[in-house]
Amino acid sequence: MSSELDVENARQIQTAPRNAFSTPGQRSRSHRHMESDAREQLRILSLLRETIMLHHEALDDPEVMVVLAESETDLMQALDCMLDADICDDALIQGLKAAKDTMAARLHRIEERKKSRRAIIEQALLLLGCNTLQRPSATVSLVERPPSLVVEEEAQVPARFFDLKPVLNRRRAKDALEAGEDIAGARLSSGTITIAVRRR
Repeated sequence: MSSELDVENARQIQTAPRNAFSTPGQRSRSHRHMESDAREQLRILSLLRETIMLHHEALDDPEVMVVLAESETDLMQALDCMLDADICDDALIQGLKAAKDTMAARLHRIEERKKSRRAIIEQALLLLGCNTLQRPSATVSLVERPPSLVVEEEAQVPARFFDLKPVLNRRRAKDALEAGEDIAGARLSSGTITIAVRRR
């Protein structure tokens, strides 16, 4: 249902003046026209409103919802609000990526700390000569583990012990299709239109 409404809204939006695909001179004149024609902006905003409301959970942006709720809001104000929110999201994405690396390092340190602590407790039980030790916070027992695999030289291990999983080289397949080659089970998609946002 959501995708059908998106397609319908996109179809309606395509009936608006196509300033994005005009020449630089036309874009300049069209931009001035869009700035001055509030009625046209409201018409386009009304077409976008349904799509925006469909994506309100993904947007998760109260400010955008407040802007859209105001009847006198124009298109440029709504777009400016979204572009401002983009700046905040860029900062959050970079921060979360950095936090991910930091947390991964912290996780490794904690895991190694736990291994060291377990090794000391194991040695203590061996020195005490007991298999089980009951303490207030836990009961510790020595457990015999089954033998584990030790790989001394992986290159010498026979191929039948390896899982050979083919990995599709998407770049190579795309280049072949663009060169006119037919590939069973693969094709080139239709070109799409997207936006580029410059902040420098």
